[in-house]
Amino acid sequence: MSIVVPVAILSFFYAAVLEYSLPLYFNSLSVADHGYPANLWSQLSKYQIAPWIVMPIVAGLLARRYGERLVWTASFLGQFFIPLLLAFAPEASLIPFIALWQGVTGALMWTAGISLVQMVAPAKKGLANGLMLSGMGVGSIFGPIVGRLLLYRHEILALAWEGNWPVWAARLASFAPMTTSPQGTEFHAIFSFLAASTLLCGLLVGLWGQHHGRFDKEPHPDWRGTLHDLGRLAGNHRFWLLALTICLLGGLPLQASNQFLPYRAEELGLTNGAQDTGWIWLQLLRALMWLPGGVAVGYLADRRVKGVAAAALVAAAALAALAIGLSENVRQLFISVAVFEFLRQFVRWSNTGYIAEQMPGDLRATAIGSALAVAGLGNTLFGWFAAFEWDPVTQSTLPFLMAALLSGIGCLGLFLSDRLRSLRQ
Repeated sequence: MSIVVPVAILSFFYAAVLEYSLPLYFNSLSVADHGYPANLWSQLSKYQIAPWIVMPIVAGLLARRYGERLVWTASFLGQFFIPLLLAFAPEASLIPFIALWQGVTGALMWTAGISLVQMVAPAKKGLANGLMLSGMGVGSIFGPIVGRLLLYRHEILALAWEGNWPVWAARLASFAPMTTSPQGTEFHAIFSFLAASTLLCGLLVGLWGQHHGRFDKEPHPDWRGTLHDLGRLAGNHRFWLLALTICLLGGLPLQASNQFLPYRAEELGLTNGAQDTGWIWLQLLRALMWLPGGVAVGYLADRRVKGVAAAALVAAAALAALAIGLSENVRQLFISVAVFEFLRQFVRWSNTGYIAEQMPGDLRATAIGSALAVAGLGNTLFGWFAAFEWDPVTQSTLPFLMAALLSGIGCLGLFLSDRLRSLRQ
């Protein structure tokens, strides 16, 4: 855990910097007439989620066969090239391919990492999951701050050199607007920094991410045994109940937020082209709420949570997503996002650690990868339908409403099934 938690912090720092800077980066390229459409972020999101239909299953099988540490290391090495490709401002037609590769490496990373975290004594699972998810919050808090410092470094350094500290502080904290607008070349420092941090993570996990030997004296399966495990999982009715309710449908609000929150923020005045007029504060709020969310997950993860409770937590996240879609001003948006991001941690855990708890121990990686693949299927179908059906610039509310409705149906199905036969039996 002394390696896994810092790596989780660094890897989600990477993701947070990208999530903060890419909408601004694409806006700057669009203004510079690079042929980037205004809905490019939405298009990127739908391509990024598409590999999750298959890759989590592949990651689970590879982790079962070769170990989580090697799969996690490979994912970092694969992600190293993404910021370097973005730095060259590729043609808009190449962005989908970059997004697909980001999805492939992201699926490997999340499946192997969260499966590795489960490899602790039962009494320590709550602590392990809580540290992992809280670490995501820590890394994500610093991501937007560092991104803003790098983007506006020339203006910020000029104010500091002049000794104009009140103006420096106001602009740095986004209380006063910056006078410059970042151009494409201003983002190169961000992308170089991200490439270096990815290599560092791969080195840490590859060399020291796991003790030698097999966890809990698990046998080292060959490919025949690994595929046999997949067949065992396919015949497990409890797995399919959870996968179809809280993975396929319950995770849709997360995709709605990932794909359309920047447009909700722009609609309510938190961005203006490539200018950050409050977007950083929304990003910081999201990351900040992951900290108490991770602690709360840690409290629940070492307890036998009832299916009713799991359904209630995912349903609460759906209601928070509905509130994001209905927000009419910045205050309402911030409150809704705060509640949603706190509950996001429970949805993440329900799709991974919670399902692993309901399965035989030797199916840990296979179950997590398969559950994430089911979630990826639902998110991909929703993301592509939403990008085709709704213009994100003018209809950013509707995806949140649809995602909340479908997630509520999944939670109702789990609730009714658990009432007929409790998962704890």
